[in-house]
Amino acid sequence: MALTEQEKYTYRYKDLSHPIEFLDAFRMFYLEGLFTDITLQCSPGVLFHCHKAVLAACSNYFKAMFTSDMKEKSKDQIHLSLFSPTILESLVLYTYTSEIQITKQNVQSLLQAADHLQFTSVKKACEQFLIRHLDLDNCLGMHSFAEFHVCSELEKESRRIILSRFEEVWRREEFLEISNKKLQFILSRKNLDIWKEEAMIEPIAKWIAYEVDSRIEYIYDLLRCLETDLDEIYLKSALSLYKKCQLKENKIRSLIRSVLGPKPRAVTKRSTTIMYVIGGYYWHPLSEVHIWDSVKNVWVRGTDMPEHTRESYAVTSLGPNIYVTGGYRTDNIEALDLMWIYNFETDEWTEGLPMLNREQEALSYYSLSICLH
Repeated sequence: MALTEQEKYTYRYKDLSHPIEFLDAFRMFYLEGLFTDITLQCSPGVLFHCHKAVLAACSNYFKAMFTSDMKEKSKDQIHLSLFSPTILESLVLYTYTSEIQITKQNVQSLLQAADHLQFTSVKKACEQFLIRHLDLDNCLGMHSFAEFHVCSELEKESRRIILSRFEEVWRREEFLEISNKKLQFILSRKNLDIWKEEAMIEPIAKWIAYEVDSRIEYIYDLLRCLETDLDEIYLKSALSLYKKCQLKENKIRSLIRSVLGPKPRAVTKRSTTIMYVIGGYYWHPLSEVHIWDSVKNVWVRGTDMPEHTRESYAVTSLGPNIYVTGGYRTDNIEALDLMWIYNFETDEWTEGLPMLNREQEALSYYSLSICLH
């Protein structure tokens, strides 16, 4: 029997409030102790009566526990003694409410628990909280914390602060507590922002002097990070002599200087990339110079370029200078033989000798040029 057009009609209904109501219902079940099938205990007398399905939905740790052949699968009570009652309660309530309160006081403990119990979204939220509160006083500790708990964004941002502002970081109290491996890691980075030898010697001497007896043996490994030729025999002899007396920071500094030689070593400037954006066009040619520092991740404004009424000029760099040559005026097509030189160490423009052949006017068809140094 054929169906009528009215009988063929179907309507697919979706209740958008259902997920919220569903979660609210389970929250009430939890608060009233209804239908619970698992109990979590973190300390004597502190019990949380929960639902396996809810825990497994929010945590891969509990999902694996309740679905694999782990001994906890058949148990009614799970002991989680690694966590404080406050932290465990926060995570349990999160599974029933989707909300959790993160503070400066609980963020590290909360991230540790979320990492262990595999509450991925909570761990990520804690990581973002810590990134927003990074500063010179805590970046070293946060870098180690991030490495241990595999927080890639926190590790990257704390490392950026350490390397770009190391001359400020090593003067903080936290610096004295870092490990030998951590200090070697920092000193050996190619993009460590240190510009003079004094800044290389001082942190090593200060760090060793803080715990001389246990740290003096690391001095050679630390000095090797400076990428200079060391007289190993002389250094070992000097260390043997210094160990017989009470080493202080100034003596360690003198030892380092003697190893480096009678003349101060000019520390090789750490490799960085500086990008210079010159000119541009916004209804008319622009004369602006914008500078991006890849280490500090900041933009700064340089001195404006003279002769800004020209366009399609060529730009190149040599040594500490950027050369802007040729081009033509905006209001005509006459080629120019001008050359202007920008010194990025002094942030100054000077006029150079005119080109011999003005017809070699431009290597670019645009009014914006980018130069990397």
